[in-house]
Amino acid sequence: MILTTVIVDDEPPISEEIEYLLGSHPDIKVVARFEQPPAALDYIAVNAPRLVFLDISLPGISGLEMAARLSVLRDPPLIVFITAHPEYALAAFETPAVGYVTKPVTDAKIAAVLGKVRRLSARPAAAPKEPAGKVCVLSGGRIVPLSKEDIALVQVREKTVYVLTKQGQYAAPLTMQEIENLLTAGRTGGTPFVRVHRQYIVNLDKVVEIIPWFKGTYFLKMDDCKGQQIPVSRHKVCQVKAALGLK
Repeated sequence: MILTTVIVDDEPPISEEIEYLLGSHPDIKVVARFEQPPAALDYIAVNAPRLVFLDISLPGISGLEMAARLSVLRDPPLIVFITAHPEYALAAFETPAVGYVTKPVTDAKIAAVLGKVRRLSARPAAAPKEPAGKVCVLSGGRIVPLSKEDIALVQVREKTVYVLTKQGQYAAPLTMQEIENLLTAGRTGGTPFVRVHRQYIVNLDKVVEIIPWFKGTYFLKMDDCKGQQIPVSRHKVCQVKAALGLK
């Protein structure tokens, strides 16, 4: 099994050395290196690498915070921390990390941690989990679980997915497809969540007004923190009308 790998370290010489050392392991394929956490988070969320070597001391978002954000992805990677400070080890293991490597990075240290990574990767896949009753979002660097029934709508703007409730707006470390699957999973008798537009998923239980628009389309006024009016695309009109009891 080839383990696609990302390296995140704000010191290029160190990330280059790690990539060089990993080059002697045929089952490890480095697919990207990053110096800045936001770019790394975006790439990992979309491309789902299996392994991330992650520096703890990063600008803006620490490696510990970044690991916490990665842990809520649908398919989180295995994380190996890189640190110049051995005293961070305890904090590191309060995250989903599988190991850590202290600087200076050596071939022996890399080989040792890859042994653990391989053992974990070789384990049989876990049985499918029951659909989660909550959706995890990000707020002020913290992970906040929201109950599905509190969510009014989900929207994507400039490649970032936002979840809106009556109380506020939150970024989510998921794609629109992933969050749609999460919101509609495990429900019987229909779901109140409908993808009414490529940019919007709405909770039909949170619609406070239906506004007719041109050519038989509608806007839905939502009970969210902004009171937004969400467009319904033409190919979703029939589904939305039936769900809301319109003829």
